[in-house]
Amino acid sequence: MKYTPLYEIHVAHKAKIVDFTGWAMPMQYSGVLEEYRTVRTKVGVFDVSHMGRLRVAGAGAVAFLQRVTTNDVRRVKPMSSQYSMICNPDGGVKDDVFISRLGGDTFLLCVNAANLNKMKDWLSRQRDEQEKVTIVDQSEDVAQLALQGPESRVLLQEYVGSTIHGLKPRQCLEVTLGKAPCVITRTGYTGELGYELYVPADRASETWNQLRRVGEKVGLKPAGLGARDLLRLDMGYLLYGNDLNEDVTPIEANAAGVVNLEKGSFVGEAVIRRQVEDGTAKRLVAFELLEKAVPRHAMPVCVRDNRIGTVTSGNLSPILQKGIGLAYVASACARAGTTFEVEIRGRRVPARVVSLPFYKRPKRQAAQPS
Repeated sequence: MKYTPLYEIHVAHKAKIVDFTGWAMPMQYSGVLEEYRTVRTKVGVFDVSHMGRLRVAGAGAVAFLQRVTTNDVRRVKPMSSQYSMICNPDGGVKDDVFISRLGGDTFLLCVNAANLNKMKDWLSRQRDEQEKVTIVDQSEDVAQLALQGPESRVLLQEYVGSTIHGLKPRQCLEVTLGKAPCVITRTGYTGELGYELYVPADRASETWNQLRRVGEKVGLKPAGLGARDLLRLDMGYLLYGNDLNEDVTPIEANAAGVVNLEKGSFVGEAVIRRQVEDGTAKRLVAFELLEKAVPRHAMPVCVRDNRIGTVTSGNLSPILQKGIGLAYVASACARAGTTFEVEIRGRRVPARVVSLPFYKRPKRQAAQPS
């Protein structure tokens, strides 16, 4: 079992600890629904230090990342971030990543926890010996906290200073917290206004405690994986291992927006280009149940007596009070408004394909990236 630098704090606050892809992580503190509501209405803080952090740098870093990712890295300006995917030669998704450009030739890749070793090996094998590129695993040296919710800007401004006010979606900022360097990115996985903080691992506890103290006046609470999963599903954000894997491509995953076919050749490009031109046999869709029930991962999706797909993510949305989910279905059934049935404990529950996101933020908030 692996432990984040904040593990002892989670235990001290009586968090329910679970094994999440080999990491001892907090599932909840005060309760999943309470933490969910706190993030939707106030602000919550998550320990996401289990995520992998790879530093890719050197004169050849841009060309290298162009070749191994689906999006156009040249569009990432210094101190900004981009969501992208890394594929195998068959177009299957090896991981979905956030790429932050910290300088001209220096990038920070945030990869999924379960994929860290796989991605280190894959990226190392893709690198040409002649390329001036270094790949350094900073996962143990750097901790990662996510501050999410409508009050996150107010809290962070007081903690960091007025420099945070002008930070736009997917922009980054380097600051000093105490005497520790910190990179702040305006990204998140909840659909709310939010930020992720990258701090030295040995200063993680200090940063967590200071955020808790400053955040008391705006109702800050720690939140765990349970609330995080409900929040991301409200938005239809993808979860690797459920909605993404090496057997599905970005096109099948309805993630064509992170694919740039104009940038030149990249790993998996031939298959992805063919799917864009010719279509796919299956497609990831968002659906809502038309009766009160809770869809779950791996449940069958049917039309009459024919199974047409499988649920990849599902739950009861607390804010919408209806069952929602994502599923791979035959492409002929992927159009919005199409109906099918989800088999839940032997009962067929009617469902309808809908557009994302399931939950739309109040207009008082600015749009937030996935």
